[in-house]
Amino acid sequence: MKKIIHYIKKIFLDNRNNESSQKVYYQDKCKTINISTINYGEILKDKRILITGGSTGIGFSIAKKCIQEGALVVITGRNENKLSQAKEEINSQLLKTLVWDITKVSYIEDGIAKAIELLEGEIDVLVNNAGVNSGVQFPDVTEEMWDEMYATNSKGLFFLTQSLCNQWMKEEKNKFKKVINISSQGGFVGATYPYRMTKWDVAGLTQGLGIKLAPFGIIVNGIAPGIVATNMQPNCKDQKENVYYPRNPLERFALPEEIAELAIFLISDASNFIVGQTIVCDGGYSLK
Repeated sequence: MKKIIHYIKKIFLDNRNNESSQKVYYQDKCKTINISTINYGEILKDKRILITGGSTGIGFSIAKKCIQEGALVVITGRNENKLSQAKEEINSQLLKTLVWDITKVSYIEDGIAKAIELLEGEIDVLVNNAGVNSGVQFPDVTEEMWDEMYATNSKGLFFLTQSLCNQWMKEEKNKFKKVINISSQGGFVGATYPYRMTKWDVAGLTQGLGIKLAPFGIIVNGIAPGIVATNMQPNCKDQKENVYYPRNPLERFALPEEIAELAIFLISDASNFIVGQTIVCDGGYSLK
């Protein structure tokens, strides 16, 4: 593999076309990455959306895009300062924040009620995005690490989904409700440590609930991102505009905005015939 020069010489932004081109420079060649966004024209207008772990990274980008498309959004997180920063950055009356630790199962009913109050109406879409990753792998995993990982990534996600869907199942089917689970490419390759194992859980739950809940007008799907420039991947974030990453066929990592584009499609009514699927968005990593 040729060595990469760790800087970007130029970044071209064309706001008119909502497209950015990022150039990655090698010793003897240049690779251009074109990333575009779609403006649907308020395709999510008046939808009420709850996004867990929405103060940074993928959750933040999904929230921002949902608001651009006309949705009312509540983002949750454990850190009030991060939620405040997210609210300030998005700067929209359509965004509300809620301090909520989803590992506290006993609080879930109250959390849902609070989200409904903030949204001033029933929740239409749940985006299960909250997740943690210690980075510690077999054979060094401790019981405490295991419990912490599962409490957020699997247990909290399950009981929140169960509580909300239980409410939805009792309502008249006048419009579709949706659950979008953020899994990982780690849920589609061999797993030897808790983070990847929890993402297998999420992918399996997505398929199982997809079958079980479709007759109730509840559509469940998922997204399995690969390496994305978020706080979970600090080395990628440190590269800034340089998106080079040699471990997948595209030789780059993703931006959270790219995952948000896929999420908007799945949240919208344009995808209502897709059920129980987890769409892998990993630059080909899991195909190797």
